[in-house]
Amino acid sequence: MSFFTSWRLSPLPAFVGLSLLSTPALAFDSSGGSASLFIIVGLGGFTLLNSLMQGLFFFAGQYRNPIFAKRHVLSALIVPLLAFALTLYDHSSWSDFALNLGMIIVGVGLILLPLQLRQLNQPSNQHANWLLNLGAILVLGISYLVPPCALFAIILAHIAIASRPNTEAQKLIAKTMSYLILAASYALFGYWLFHLLSKFGA
Repeated sequence: MSFFTSWRLSPLPAFVGLSLLSTPALAFDSSGGSASLFIIVGLGGFTLLNSLMQGLFFFAGQYRNPIFAKRHVLSALIVPLLAFALTLYDHSSWSDFALNLGMIIVGVGLILLPLQLRQLNQPSNQHANWLLNLGAILVLGISYLVPPCALFAIILAHIAIASRPNTEAQKLIAKTMSYLILAASYALFGYWLFHLLSKFGA
């Protein structure tokens, strides 16, 4: 076999030629990732728990009060506003900006549901405090896996205390349960907040 034939059949020349024509590799660009992560994990998780609270408040008859519904919506809109501000600050291209904006709009649409639910004239529930306490216990159980969720349990327990049961016996038992939930929720949330602040201070 001639030298020319062996050189032509060898993969080495092709490898050398392709390596000379190769373009420089681009480093991984993490811009836009923080906003997307916050929207998927933060806004998504918040919307899920907020939807649970919307169901509890609706069946407990809390949305019969239009002021309560508006306050719930206005307070819940803080999270998508933070997500929108983070999206404006941290986006790499218009495509990921549009994707993040679309997810924020879906979240805002779900947050605005109480304004529609209050028009259904759901009658007041005489077992509203029990319903809210059970919801708070469920959220408290989730909080042992995700400690920031204890804030939702605190809100539910406070609203359960403010509700008015029909009998004094119901009032005593329900309020005792609400205070126990509050004690556990505040302790868990405070413990998580203390560790979070200690990490920032370190």
